[in-house]
Amino acid sequence: MERVILVNDNDIAIGVIEKLEAHEKGLLHRAFSIFIFNEKGEMLLQQRSLRKYHSGGLWTNACCSHPRPEEDILQAAHRRLKEEMGFDTQLT
Repeated sequence: MERVILVNDNDIAIGVIEKLEAHEKGLLHRAFSIFIFNEKGEMLLQQRSLRKYHSGGLWTNACCSHPRPEEDILQAAHRRLKEEMGFDTQLT
């Protein structure tokens, strides 16, 4: 079970909930998106798995995910980039 951090409108953590429940109920939770560009300004895309319940099969930016309750955003972004795309890079 993957848990996400619930936040208020000011991004202050107010709780933890199972990811699917947060998505089904439309609850505000912490998330991030990674956009990777090459020197020509071209953006790296990936096609989401058809098995994903959310936007399966669609083309999207390099990586989107959620930090774990004990992670900060940058740690989570590096973790997920390695898991999703098989590499890591400098993130700003």
